[in-house]
Amino acid sequence: MFNRYKKNIKKHPNIHIILVMIFTSFIGISVEYIINKNFIGEGLYTALALTVVEFLRVRKINKTKE
Repeated sequence: MFNRYKKNIKKHPNIHIILVMIFTSFIGISVEYIINKNFIGEGLYTALALTVVEFLRVRKINKTKE
């Protein structure tokens, strides 16, 4: 199953980035809420910025493969 997942990542890297961003943001927001009973919206801006950086990195890798 792991090999199938790795093949899927190579086929659709953008979907993988979005899924990882959603999953990690959910974990981070949940931990912050459980510990401090607080929601920090600025963390979403950081997650979005990192996602854009990853999209640009994947785009560069794909261009060099062609």
